[in-house]
Amino acid sequence: MIKRRPLICYPKPAHRLSFALFLSLLPFFISCSSVKREIREEVRTRRVIDARTTESGSGVRFSSVLENVPPDASLKTEDISFFDEFERALAVNPGSRPLPLRCRVLTGAPEACRFLKPKWYARWLQSEDALEGPTAPNLKVEQERPKKRRRRAPAPVIEQIAQKLESGEYAPVPKQRPGDYYRALKTFPGITEGLKTVEAKILEPGICAPSELYNFLGLKSEEQMPEEEFRERAIRLYARADQCAETTKYTDNSRFRLALLSIIKKDCVTAAPPLQRLSNAVMNDYSSRARYWTAWCARETKDKSAFFDNYDALFQMNPLGFHTLSLSDGDSVLSGNLGQEIDPLVQTRSALDERVNPWIQAMEEMTRRKRKDLVLKLLTPIQPKLEELSQLEPGVRLYLASFAYRAGNPVALFRLLDSVFRSKAEYVVDKTLQLFYPLEFFDLVLKHAGRMNPILVASLIRQESAFRANARSPVGAVGLMQLMPATARTMQRGVSKRQLLDADTNIRLGIQYFQMLVNRFDGDVELALASYNAGPEAVDRWRARYPVGNRMLFLDLIPYAETRNYVTLIGRNYFWYHRLYRKLILEKFGVASLSPAEFSAFGAL
Repeated sequence: MIKRRPLICYPKPAHRLSFALFLSLLPFFISCSSVKREIREEVRTRRVIDARTTESGSGVRFSSVLENVPPDASLKTEDISFFDEFERALAVNPGSRPLPLRCRVLTGAPEACRFLKPKWYARWLQSEDALEGPTAPNLKVEQERPKKRRRRAPAPVIEQIAQKLESGEYAPVPKQRPGDYYRALKTFPGITEGLKTVEAKILEPGICAPSELYNFLGLKSEEQMPEEEFRERAIRLYARADQCAETTKYTDNSRFRLALLSIIKKDCVTAAPPLQRLSNAVMNDYSSRARYWTAWCARETKDKSAFFDNYDALFQMNPLGFHTLSLSDGDSVLSGNLGQEIDPLVQTRSALDERVNPWIQAMEEMTRRKRKDLVLKLLTPIQPKLEELSQLEPGVRLYLASFAYRAGNPVALFRLLDSVFRSKAEYVVDKTLQLFYPLEFFDLVLKHAGRMNPILVASLIRQESAFRANARSPVGAVGLMQLMPATARTMQRGVSKRQLLDADTNIRLGIQYFQMLVNRFDGDVELALASYNAGPEAVDRWRARYPVGNRMLFLDLIPYAETRNYVTLIGRNYFWYHRLYRKLILEKFGVASLSPAEFSAFGAL
């Protein structure tokens, strides 16, 4: 990073000076009011100056492993025979009763199928048997199944909680589960006398009720905003949850909303402690946003040092992110990496955790045997084990991403590349970004785009379905643009679910629907995207509830975490798609011009 210039804020002249004398002395004074300008200029001129370090040295190039798996000189005859058995076991139809796969140690390390059954593997490693011989107990290879949706609590439990709240009591009832306070509060049309009584009790000195109750009562008060009375009530509830410091996701949400509601009042002093606690916690949905708003407050209070401390931390957390782009006014320190022929080196084996090397070796051998289906099975555990894999060298994760690319698993590919970029931003170059942001189905997007910016549509499709034409959501959304059949029928009467799995039909109807939302919100792309995810009625409620001029503040105040992330992730996608492909689209695809889409982080592109 570039070095920071020291900033000295001299006091403004205390005595009346003639205009001429003031002008003569002006070059020697730096008013504190110029700090924001200096921050803006410095952050816009920053670049990752060691981007080419990923290209130095010898080893395997990323572009080469995308085409072919490098030869493995360590393979022996007995290893080949093991892989024959391994291939037969993996090829068993998961729909039937799978044959047991007998795992064994390869080349002195644990078995190649380590990640296929993580919980079982952990137990086996802790047993004494693991140290006595090369074989492990029978291990079944199972097909990944979607998680079952948690059943809602029985209605009597919700009714019982609601009755207690209405009577001014808040103690949990038998069989109450997390989230049941929320379900009970949904039955209340507004803030009743019973809820006021509960609120008064849990705010008494020395009382710490469940953080879930503080959180959802605060959200209930927010529903009555923008009246200041209800904003202050929500702030008091969130502040108590922060003080009680129960370790739950509800505490984090309360801290986040306490900070944002304080920022509405331009009260960064109250916002600072909860933001600091969120920033120092394990990285989650709130930590990077907390860094953003801490940096934003530092810029507002003209604290240059604090701004860059938090900006640098945010960049390390999320170098490509929407909030990071916002702090740099739509520029990026990574922009200098683009447009260059940088081919990073990968590591084909891990030195940090040699136990994963047999698993990598198994994927290599199945790739050589052209068994794409079996490589996909071996990639299945990427999702549940990504946090553990993130402890590996970035070069190893980049190598794993090459298997996901060749096998056609975009979800595993995106997750692995994201973890690489967050660990080593120097890997953000054209060759990796083009895999992270592919131009799939772009001919169909151009065919149906009309007045819509095709880059914006590609950004939406990437977020909705990861370019999987057969994608289906648990709630019934279908296809590339994840259309609900009922919504699609408002665009084309009688269209069926099967027709929505057709890429051409899905994109055509999806663009029509999205264009309708853009028109409804007078061309406001961010509101239209929020509406695409949560529905236009919800967006109307939020606009009435949070009439703030700062669009980033409005987006982070959205109470639905999914929608908050949805809008900012598509905004991020759009920025990088635009940087990567704008010139190509205008030249190769013969597009005359691109209608700009405006996002709060970087204006219109």
